[in-house]
Amino acid sequence: MAVKIWEVEEMGKPIMAICDRQAAYTSQLISLFQEKKELPFEIHGFTKNESLEEFCRDHKIALLIISEPDYQEDLQKKEIDRILVLQEGIGELPGSVAVINKYQPAGALYREIMRVYGEGEKVVPFRGLKRGEVQLIGVYSPIHSCMQTTFALTAGQLLARKKKTLYLNFECFSGFEMLLGRRFGGNLTDILYYYDCAREKLSYKLESIAQQMGGLYYIPPAGSYEDFRDIPEEEWTRIIAEIAKAGGYEAVVLDLTEQVRGVYGLLGNCDKIYTLIRDDRMSKAKLAQYELMLEQEPYQGILEKTEKCRLPMFKNLPLNLEHLNHSELADAVEGQLREDGIL
Repeated sequence: MAVKIWEVEEMGKPIMAICDRQAAYTSQLISLFQEKKELPFEIHGFTKNESLEEFCRDHKIALLIISEPDYQEDLQKKEIDRILVLQEGIGELPGSVAVINKYQPAGALYREIMRVYGEGEKVVPFRGLKRGEVQLIGVYSPIHSCMQTTFALTAGQLLARKKKTLYLNFECFSGFEMLLGRRFGGNLTDILYYYDCAREKLSYKLESIAQQMGGLYYIPPAGSYEDFRDIPEEEWTRIIAEIAKAGGYEAVVLDLTEQVRGVYGLLGNCDKIYTLIRDDRMSKAKLAQYELMLEQEPYQGILEKTEKCRLPMFKNLPLNLEHLNHSELADAVEGQLREDGIL
């Protein structure tokens, strides 16, 4: 019989079916999908082919994820829009069958499923947020080497305790792959491509690329600022809004630089802006020139929303970026965010 792990009472939702004879694996996989609140599927689990076939007689399945031993060619004749096979390496599968390595970490498996499904011709649209529900936090300073990125990541991880939060980095060379010791399968450049050319599949591309760090979601930064330097100023606000909607993010932290055309337009659309400052003579001069520009008519709103932050010296900061929200720095940043009503 069907292993009924999770049901959604909402009628008419597209169905995702998961079939694996290992009940514990089926349960774990469904729990993984259940955590993703924006997924548009009603999920059903099965441990026997017979139960799946019986279910198919009365239901159309939008996506079937099935283990290799349970896959049968006859399934292609059923009313199933897309079949993904969890490959175990026990035999040959037809070249027309979409396969995914079953034995990989849960997060990597989820991202791979989203990638392969999203590359199909027909996908089920995600359930996005309504407009006006996204909180935009900008972090920008004309002073470099002022711990701007560390501050932005810490603020994002703290926000992520309360709401689904996305971090976007716009540095020329972020160094994230070196800092985190991993290679990414995609980055912001891919998201920008899908925004331009396949927006109906943007949600699945986001799910396949977005990573987590201390509870904070982030899209790996572009390999080079040249990948986004030609995007016009007026387009950036629409891009950020579409990414937030497609991913169901409630807050977005923008780690901004001058490399973004329209950086001041983005700052102007932020609910709050944090500018890191230092007390040396050169830093004060740069800040003074920046603030002088913000006094001009088009930019006055930026200055009104800006909070200048002078961070104290810290004895120890975590080497692991995932632990920034458990540090002296986190205490300082949390105090500032609470004072500003962000937390």
